[in-house]
Amino acid sequence: MIKICLIGDFKVCPDRSIYKMAAQLADFLSKEKDISLLLCHKEHFTRPRSLNRIRRFQPDIIHLLGKPDSAELFRLQLAKLSAPRAKTVISAQQPAKTRTVKNMLPYIKPDLAICLSQKCAAFFKESGIETVILPNGVDMTVFQPVSPEIKAELRRQYCLPQNKLLLLHVGPIRSGRGVDLLRRMQNPDTQVIMAVSNPGIFNRTLLENLRKSSCMILTSFRPNIADWYALADCYIYPMLLEEDTNHQIFSSEMPLSVLEAMSSNLPVITTPFGALPEVFTEGEGLYYAKDDFEFLKAFQAHIKNPPPNTRPKVSACNWPLVITSLKEIYAKLLA
Repeated sequence: MIKICLIGDFKVCPDRSIYKMAAQLADFLSKEKDISLLLCHKEHFTRPRSLNRIRRFQPDIIHLLGKPDSAELFRLQLAKLSAPRAKTVISAQQPAKTRTVKNMLPYIKPDLAICLSQKCAAFFKESGIETVILPNGVDMTVFQPVSPEIKAELRRQYCLPQNKLLLLHVGPIRSGRGVDLLRRMQNPDTQVIMAVSNPGIFNRTLLENLRKSSCMILTSFRPNIADWYALADCYIYPMLLEEDTNHQIFSSEMPLSVLEAMSSNLPVITTPFGALPEVFTEGEGLYYAKDDFEFLKAFQAHIKNPPPNTRPKVSACNWPLVITSLKEIYAKLLA
């Protein structure tokens, strides 16, 4: 029995990859008979009660899920003080490659960094930290392709037009995420749909501009988000590249929404962001585009090309396979 302490945000939030990934990872790990799991929520972590729970549990491994940034590294160090014999692991979803983080790493120095891309791994290797590449998981039993009849029925259920192409995007409305492009893809034959769980904390001007362009903004929590992938014709992910945002990263390096769209066998048009081009080759309904012109060109190609075959591309990201690989990583670390 391996005792794992998971530190992360375990909120159920349909448009935040990091939250969903942490919640799903915890759920799948909890079903493993040879794993004993302790969940520590980051928002309550500095309370004495949380540290006392770790002290009593005495985990074999402390696994931090997050960016990580300086605050998260500090939490990892506190947890390590509560369980000095534990190995420490960080999952770098959205690495904050700041001077502060770089200066902290040699002192906190986790035993292992689980990365999504080689570029991220190189950042941690500079501080002498061992790394391994492991993709994010996706629940392929929930996100599945549907028949034309079911797609039509879902559109009737949600009062959506049958005669328009429906483009879907799931995620927060922030300027660094490139979503302004979606205004220019909205036209009489195409309806853009954006699933946003809480627009109140995001860019209000951008939100209003999207609404004025007739983009449909879904602002309430939607546990049935799989329906929206099923009824859509195409998924759009216009995230700005790291070098275009002063090296700030506004998403997980392997966006969960892209995995969910591909698991639903949707055609996907995305920037070559983060780990995506390292893991998934272009073609069969997956298009990489760097600017507005390339997005529109890819969209036109999607209309003319054969039906997509993106689901097989994410088969290695199916949660049971990812959990098996993660358990092997744990076992190797403790050997």
